[in-house]
Amino acid sequence: MLRRFTSSLVVTAALVAACGGGGSDTSTPAAACNSFASAFCNKAQSCGAPGYSGSCTSQLQNAMGCAQVTCPAGTKFDSGAASSCIDALNQLSCGDAANELGNGRLPGVCNTICR
Repeated sequence: MLRRFTSSLVVTAALVAACGGGGSDTSTPAAACNSFASAFCNKAQSCGAPGYSGSCTSQLQNAMGCAQVTCPAGTKFDSGAASSCIDALNQLSCGDAANELGNGRLPGVCNTICR
């Protein structure tokens, strides 16, 4: 279960990053991606998911390609939605994180980051 949670979270984070997922610094899609990776790893660590260490954030940022993240052509980045996405991620209980994120479902606001 935890392995599935971990694998699915990485896939989910990658999907959010493609649209500019957010966090404490959501000024640009790349900054939001970096912040999302940090929040993701913090959630995984606080929920006791195995394998998350101090290098989790940088590894996830590299895996998601945060340095190159942009919104798709024809869409505009919404910094407020990126911040709200991070807030929603942080508010998930560990059970909800495992069930929702583990099954590839993000909080609804995360789907409005690039529109």
